Amino acid sequence: MTRTGRTLDEYMDMGAAGRVALLSFVQYLPPDSALYRELNPDDENGLWFTTLKTNAILADLYDAYARVHTKKGHTAKTYPRPMEKEKAKLGKDPIPISQFWDWWNKER
Repeated sequence: MTRTGRTLDEYMDMGAAGRVALLSFVQYLPPDSALYRELNPDDENGLWFTTLKTNAILADLYDAYARVHTKKGHTAKTYPRPMEKEKAKLGKDPIPISQFWDWWNKER
């Protein structure tokens, strides 16, 4: 009711169109909704999203503070966010083509 401004009764009074609208609304509820949290209790990204605005602000403040208070010439490590994947570490030297094809065929 707080997200749409309508009650369940109002949706049901609208007939088929109201039921379709209600189903569509429920299907696309964001992870910070009570229903989503109830249906997906182990969703870590959903838990992050639940307090996403607060956590994002705090993480940005941490990053800004670290940047300001880092010695000249050093870079501050940013606060990790759970939705970000760890970047692949790449080597500095090329590998022989035979090793590449072994790796390529194994990955597929």
